[in-house]
Amino acid sequence: MAPGQSHGASPAQNIVSRLMNIKIFRKENAIIRKISDSYSVFNFLTAADSEKVSVAVGDAANHNETTTINSDRAYYILAGEIIVNENLIGKPGDVIFIPSDTEYNFKGTFKAVIVNSPPFKKENEK
Repeated sequence: MAPGQSHGASPAQNIVSRLMNIKIFRKENAIIRKISDSYSVFNFLTAADSEKVSVAVGDAANHNETTTINSDRAYYILAGEIIVNENLIGKPGDVIFIPSDTEYNFKGTFKAVIVNSPPFKKENEK
């Protein structure tokens, strides 16, 4: 049996089943988490939607924070600049990868797509 195929279902039924699981997450429905006066995160795909990944957009203005999270995290920078641990400078088009359980400092004025795997959960942030 092919991966993703249900026992007894036809290939066409399996395709329809998979297509029905495809979703679009719109900005107006994002869950906004205000981290501070200088940083807000717009959560699109959350742990309630997927047990494997979460996707958000972070919007910061002169933000400075030190954090640790129990997920691998990637920042895809859309605009501005993120400085990580004083020596890594990410610019638009760059991806910054932070392995899980790594304490890091990040600062700057930026807009970035944030991907966490497993999905972000507030209780897993240190």
